[in-house]
Amino acid sequence: MANRQFPYTPELKPFQDADDAWSAELHRIWGKRAGDARYTDLGKGADNSELRRLYENRMIAQATWHRSASGSK
Repeated sequence: MANRQFPYTPELKPFQDADDAWSAELHRIWGKRAGDARYTDLGKGADNSELRRLYENRMIAQATWHRSASGSK
């Protein structure tokens, strides 16, 4: 399957901002292990934690961007 490239839409910036905020929190918590935590359940954070809030915000922003870039509403 080909790697699908999503074009720029105005929703890209909020996704990038959400990803940056989540990444910063991952680095604050996990330090050098942040890259590993990002791709495991550790990166989602515990229920009601700041990391979980940032992760969920990122997922919503990503889905919004993907929908806008693919022409779906």
